Amino acid sequence: MQDFKPYNEYITALCNELVIAKHRQLVIVQGSETWCYQFANQLALKNTYVFSSSSLLANSEFPKHAHQILGQEFQHAIFDGFSGLYADKLAALAGTVKAGGVLILLLPDDDKWQDPALTSITSYGEAIKHSFFNQRFFAKLKLQPHYFTKHSPPIYQSISPATAKINYQQQQACVEQIIKTATGRANRPFVISADRGRGKSAALGLAAANLQDKRILICATQAKAVQTSFKHLAAELGVSKEQNCKQLANLSYIAPDTLLHEKPDCDLLFVDEAAAIPVPMLLQILKSYPRIVFASTMVGYEGNGRGYTLRFLHYLRSQFKSLKAITLDEPIRFAKYDPLENSLRELLLLDAKYLDTQSGKSYQFENISKEQLIDDEQLLSQIMALLALAHYQTTVNDLRQLLDAPELQLFICKQENALKAVCLIAIEGGLTPEIAEQVIRGKRRPHGHLMAQTLTQLSRKIEDLCKHSARVVRIAVAPECHQQGIGSALLNHCESQLSNCSYFGASFGANAALVKFWQSNGFNVVKLGFSHDKATAEHAALVVKALDKQTTDSATLLIEEFKQDLSLQLLDHFSSLPWQLIAELFKGLPKSELSSALDARAERLLTGDINLFQVQPLLWQILWSTPISLNLLDEHTKFILIRLVLQQTSVNSLIEEAGFTGKKDLESQFKTAVQGWYAHYKSLQNHSH
Repeated sequence: MQDFKPYNEYITALCNELVIAKHRQLVIVQGSETWCYQFANQLALKNTYVFSSSSLLANSEFPKHAHQILGQEFQHAIFDGFSGLYADKLAALAGTVKAGGVLILLLPDDDKWQDPALTSITSYGEAIKHSFFNQRFFAKLKLQPHYFTKHSPPIYQSISPATAKINYQQQQACVEQIIKTATGRANRPFVISADRGRGKSAALGLAAANLQDKRILICATQAKAVQTSFKHLAAELGVSKEQNCKQLANLSYIAPDTLLHEKPDCDLLFVDEAAAIPVPMLLQILKSYPRIVFASTMVGYEGNGRGYTLRFLHYLRSQFKSLKAITLDEPIRFAKYDPLENSLRELLLLDAKYLDTQSGKSYQFENISKEQLIDDEQLLSQIMALLALAHYQTTVNDLRQLLDAPELQLFICKQENALKAVCLIAIEGGLTPEIAEQVIRGKRRPHGHLMAQTLTQLSRKIEDLCKHSARVVRIAVAPECHQQGIGSALLNHCESQLSNCSYFGASFGANAALVKFWQSNGFNVVKLGFSHDKATAEHAALVVKALDKQTTDSATLLIEEFKQDLSLQLLDHFSSLPWQLIAELFKGLPKSELSSALDARAERLLTGDINLFQVQPLLWQILWSTPISLNLLDEHTKFILIRLVLQQTSVNSLIEEAGFTGKKDLESQFKTAVQGWYAHYKSLQNHSH
C-alpha cells in the first residue's frame, strides 16, 4: 500500500500556514477512484464534511440540493468528483469551509471518465458525448498550486504568510446603521450588499439582539437562508437555537408571498437575499413597510440577481434621496484575498463582470458553438455576466448548462467586438408517437421538453411533440442598449436559423412589460399557469409563434381557446391578476362576431343613465367580442373597466383599491369610463363598416 505520509505532512504544513493567514485553500487530488478514496480515508483532519454518494468514503453525505449544504460551517471539506461534478454543490461546499481549512477535490485522471452529473442536465432523448465544462474545468485546475497525483509525492514549499487581521469595522458600522433605521425617521430604507462570507446575515442577527423592544420580521425565499441571522441572535442572547428556526426572541421568519398576502405588523423588516426576490415584489414590499433593511449577496452561490442591483437599486436611489447603502467587502469569516474563494470564482465564473462599451458601429448577429466558448474565455465571461444581469434566478449550474446541454443553441448580437445581447434557445420535441401518446394521457413527463409538452397537452395532437420546437430559455440585452430594438432584432435572427422547427416560443413569469415585448414581436399567449411562482408572485405565461402553415392553424385555435377560458377565469381564479397585465393580454386576443341585437341594446342602455349592475353583463360580452376596443383608452378608464367588468371586483374592494371617496364617486367614475369607451367603440365600428 502506498505511503501517504508525504501527502499528510504537506497538508499539515499547508493548514498551519492557512491558520496564521486566516485563509482557505483548494487542494486537487487526481488519480484512480480506489487511490483517491484511500487517500481521503486515511486523512486525519478534524470536523470534515465529506460530499460523496459512495459508501467507500467514511462519513459521506450526498444531499440532493445545494441549499441543504449552505448555512453550515466546517473546518475542512472533501468533495468527491467521482460522484459527479455538480457545480452548485461544489460552490456551496466551498462556502462552508472555515478559515485555516482546506477543500479537497477528488478527481479522476481518466480521459474517458463519464461524469454522473451530466445526466442531470440533459433533456430526455439527448446524450452528452463530450463535456466542454469539464474540459475547461480540468484545464484550469492544472494551474492550481496544490495539486496531488499518485506518482508525485509533494514537497511543501513554505511561504511564511503574514499574520492576518480580520477587520470588523464595516460590520459594526452596518449594525449601527440598522439600529438607526429602526429608531430614526421612517421611510429611509437601508441597503446592504455583500459577497459571501462578509457577515451580512450576522449583522442582521446582531442588530436584532440590540433591538429587543422591536418586533422584527426577516423575509427571504427560504427559512434556511436566514439561519445565520438566528444563530448570531441566539449567541448574543446566550440562548439555544432550533435547527431550522423560524422564530426566536423578537425575530420571526416570513416568506415573501405570505408577507404580501397577510401584511403582518412589525417595527422593522429585514429582507434577506433580496436579489432572489423579483423587483415587482420588492416594490410592493417597499410600499407596505416604512422601515426596511434590504440585504443581498452579490456573488451568490444561490443565484445572483443582477436585475436587483440594476433596476431596484436604481429605483431606490431615484425615489429616496436619503437612502443609505453599504457594501461589505471586508471578509469576516476569513481574511482578505482568500485563495479558495479566488479559485472558485475563476473556475465557475462566479463574478464575471459585464463590460459596458459604447460604439457607433452596426450590429452583427452570430451563432456561437460550445467549442468557440471554451476557446474564448473573454466571450464566455461576458455572456455569463450578461445572462446574470438580465435574470433574477441565475445559478452556478448555468455555466455547465451553457457549455454542455446538447439541446441549447446560443445566438449573440455584437457591435464591433463588444457583446450587446444574448439569446439562449432550447430545441425541444422530436420524440416518438408512443411517448407523445403517454404525455397526452398524463402518464409521462419527459425531462426538458417544457413547451412541446404543454402544447401537446393543450392541443392533444401527437405531432406537437414529434416535431421540433424552439423555446427561448433566456434573452438578455445590455443595460445601455435597452429600448433600442436589439432584443427584437436578435429574435428575428434566431427565427431565421430555425429551419426545422414548427413552433418558436417562450415561457416566463407574466407581467405587463414582458407580455408587451413578446406580443409586439408576433408571439401570442396560449396559456397562463394556474399557480403563481413563490418567488415572483407571477403566473407563467407560454407564448408561441407558428413557423409553418400547418402549425399556424393549430396556433390560431389555441389562441381562441385561451381567450374563451380566460374570459371566465378572470371572474374567479385570476380575479386578482394585475389589471395592467390584462390590458396587455387583451391586445393579443382575436375579435369575434357580435350580434346586431347586442349592438342595438348597447345603443339603448349606454346612451342614457348608466346603472353599473344593469350594464355589466352587456359590457362583458362586447369587450370580449371586441378586445381591441380597450386598446387606445387612457389608463384610468382601462383600470375601471377591467376591474369592474372583466374581473367583477366588488364595489367596496374597488373603492379601497382606487381611493374613491365612496359609492357615488365610483358610480360617477364608472359612467365617465363607459361613455369614453363607448365613443371609442362606435368610432371603431364605423371604421370597420
